[in-house]
Amino acid sequence: MKLRLLVLIGLLTSLLVSAQTQTSNNDVAFVDAQGKVIPNGTTVVLNAVKEAMFPPGWKEIAGEVYIKNTSDKDLTVTLYSRINSIDEGNVTVCALGGCTPLDGDNSTEIGSQPLLAGSERESIAIEHTYEHNEKGSITLKLTTKESDSGQQIEGPSITIKFDTDPTAIAGVASQKGLTYDVFNTQGALLYRQLTYLAGLPKGLYLVRQQSAKGVTTIKKCVIH
Repeated sequence: MKLRLLVLIGLLTSLLVSAQTQTSNNDVAFVDAQGKVIPNGTTVVLNAVKEAMFPPGWKEIAGEVYIKNTSDKDLTVTLYSRINSIDEGNVTVCALGGCTPLDGDNSTEIGSQPLLAGSERESIAIEHTYEHNEKGSITLKLTTKESDSGQQIEGPSITIKFDTDPTAIAGVASQKGLTYDVFNTQGALLYRQLTYLAGLPKGLYLVRQQSAKGVTTIKKCVIH
C-alpha cells in the first residue's frame, strides 16, 4: 500500500513539474517584425548580402528577430547563442543590453535584463561578416526567471542559418529595407510587399525582392 502511494505521489509530482515547465516555456517567445511568434525549433534563414564596412572587401549578412514577454508576469530574460557551424568569418549577436562576438561552439550569454509584462518586444540584431563563403548557422536560446524566484527556466530556441542559396530557404527573418512580392510557379501574384517570408505555406515560390535603394532581384524559394 505504501509503495503504491509513493508511486502515485511520484507520478503526480512529475506531472506537476512537467506542467509548470511547459507553462514557463510559453512565457517568452521569439517573434518576427510583425509580432508573429516564431515557433520553438524553427530555422530562420538570412540571405540578404551587402558590402561590409570592415574589413575592406568582405561581405555582410545581417537581420533581426525579436524577443517578447508573452506572459502576465515580470521576467528576467537571458539570451544565449552558440555557433553550430561557420565556414569562415565572424558572427556577432546584440540583444538585451549585450553585444557579443561568438567564439567556437561554446554557449555564450549575449545579454540579460528584466522584461515587464506587456512590454514592447526587444530586438536581436545578428551580423555575419565573411570574405568568400557565407554558409553556417547559430542557435539562439532564451531562459526566464521570475523576479521572486531564483529558478532559471529554459525557454524556446531557434536556429539562424546564413545561406544565399534560394533552394535552401526555410524562412526569412526581417531584413532591413527589403520587401518581397511572392508569386506561384505560374506567375500569379500571391502576396505583395511582405517584409518577411517566415510563415508562408510550404511550397515552391517565385520571389521578387526589392531593396530600399530600388534594386530588384527574382529568386526561386522553397519553403520547408
